[in-house]
Amino acid sequence: MDRAGSYIRLLALFTAALALVLAVFNFIVDPYGNFDVPRISGINELTLGFNHRPLLGKSLAVSRIRPASIILGNSRAESAYEPGHPGFVERPSYNLAIGGADLGQVRRYFFEALATGRLRQVLLATDLTMFEPLPEAQQRIPDPVMLTDESGRLAGSGRKWRRLAFILLSGTTSSDSWWSLRHQRDPVAIYLRSGVREESYDEAQVERQGGHRSASLDTESVFLATALRDVDSPGFRERHEAMLAQFREIVAVSAQHGIRLDIVINPIHARYSYVYAAAGLWPVYEKWKSDLAAVVARSPRTVALWDFSGVSECTAEPMPAEGDAATKMRWYRESGHFRPRLGKLVLDRVFGHGSEDPCPGLERPLETAALEGTLAGQRAALKRWVASHAGDVAEIDALARRHGRGPSSALSGALER
Repeated sequence: MDRAGSYIRLLALFTAALALVLAVFNFIVDPYGNFDVPRISGINELTLGFNHRPLLGKSLAVSRIRPASIILGNSRAESAYEPGHPGFVERPSYNLAIGGADLGQVRRYFFEALATGRLRQVLLATDLTMFEPLPEAQQRIPDPVMLTDESGRLAGSGRKWRRLAFILLSGTTSSDSWWSLRHQRDPVAIYLRSGVREESYDEAQVERQGGHRSASLDTESVFLATALRDVDSPGFRERHEAMLAQFREIVAVSAQHGIRLDIVINPIHARYSYVYAAAGLWPVYEKWKSDLAAVVARSPRTVALWDFSGVSECTAEPMPAEGDAATKMRWYRESGHFRPRLGKLVLDRVFGHGSEDPCPGLERPLETAALEGTLAGQRAALKRWVASHAGDVAEIDALARRHGRGPSSALSGALER
């Protein structure tokens, strides 16, 4: 009996020692930047756990930083909008956008930030694809470390201790710590302490793809192959209405708490606008904008809606020729993602900062009283772009046909009203 007892004690000691070693390893490597540990080059200088699990990393950052201002959205917002912009007068500020996020994820992280008790200002950067729910397998919200439940209520005092145990002892964290340690000197994407995804890795990816036009074709092909393919089905309409309900909730809760909410429709390139038309989505696109405008029209003055998506001087920036990897675009990496310098101009317009106007016609406040005129103007601008960009149009039409999308003539089908 004594020998059995000794064995159990030794096993318990070994298990405790192993847990301690694991906790110390995860604490020092700190793959999500959750602890205030000294940063050592080649060990933990870069918090690369964000590469594997940005949802997890940003959920931890919210409770650590307790931001007064946040940016919400998908990969466009994550890499292009700087929370250090002077328009975010409530500090600290944090970029809480997440690549590939749908509005359901955005809602969860809005409530997570709200639960910290400081939130006073929100920039919600959106586009049509965010209103298509992700497949359940891709949602991956890390519930064990979220401070709030699905309804937005605090999940209970014990959650903080479970969170600490998870980030020190779980296999998930240990795997990310090891990966982060091994890739400190590798060319991987870097998330800054502000939550921004630094653009140098994505720039290098554009070069590897053969330049801006090749990268744009890849982005457009993925969209046409996978996104918004069943918009005429009852199932899509039900899912889309559920997303709109979540949008209404964000707006209503912001108003209830006196939070300044600026909603921005992102400045996609003219090519990407035409992709919507080539896919037969233009009526859905305009209806979506009308739905957003209707929600905001019923909201207090602390809520505003801005549309930067129309064809303008900057969003119609010429695309380099196929195979030209040397020419660098000023405003875009590829047609789906704009650069931080254009993101700064968006924030300047929203917050009334800056005197330069290198992008005339970039923004439109989207208001129900002038909505029809605004949408008609955007259709006319896109038609003018189509008439003068035969090569771009032919490329996109060919992609649409390859993926079985849209009318035979996108211009005559989707834009004629």
